[in-house]
Amino acid sequence: MITDCQNPRPINYLTKRAITILKTDGAAHLLKRMMDRLFLKPLLSHNFVYVNKFCADYPVSMCEGELEFKEITAADDDEIDELTAVDEWHTSKSFTLKRLEEGEHIYVAKHQDRIVTSVSIVARDKFEDVFFKREFEMAPDELYYWRGFCVPEFRGRGAVPAVARYSLTDMALKYGRKNAFAIVLNTNKSSQRTVSKAGYVKVGRVGFFEMFGIRFHYLWGREAFKETRRRFLIQNIG
Repeated sequence: MITDCQNPRPINYLTKRAITILKTDGAAHLLKRMMDRLFLKPLLSHNFVYVNKFCADYPVSMCEGELEFKEITAADDDEIDELTAVDEWHTSKSFTLKRLEEGEHIYVAKHQDRIVTSVSIVARDKFEDVFFKREFEMAPDELYYWRGFCVPEFRGRGAVPAVARYSLTDMALKYGRKNAFAIVLNTNKSSQRTVSKAGYVKVGRVGFFEMFGIRFHYLWGREAFKETRRRFLIQNIG
């Protein structure tokens, strides 16, 4: 069970939770929960937030003329099968279909009729990120890139910036979503260079640290998901 609390004081939150469990389930259950949490492995994730703004005069990458771009839909069964097979995130076909049904956009770039890179786009005013397990809010002209990947033999050739530019142009012209956010792990230098080549600018940080089943989220930077009012929150992962 995942719950969260807007109380900025972790001690107050934890004390209230302990009292609630003590009253409803008793001291033995409270002690068991405390012992279980003591053995949970601490987790942390620190990331940079980037933004890219639509521009009609993007520079052309070295391999752009060799690529064919397409937004795939739930009806593109063969391409979804291929995407599932090459996706380095090992995302299941059922999950991809579910996200497409929910309105997510997935763009691919092909070389000689083979998918070499892909990116998924969330274009909603409010969404819950599956990795961070927290909600973000966006303005009507904003979107969020995630689940981007490139097959090994095309890395470093400009394929990822190319599909990012194509998809942002398409989303800007069709839906007015002209400002694109992306989140990159702070230790992933390769991905940081890739998004920079695509025109992204670093505007903030986002992440969490988790101990004993309690996750402490943060979001820094005025331009980083500026519509998201909850910049800090405490979450009971359970």
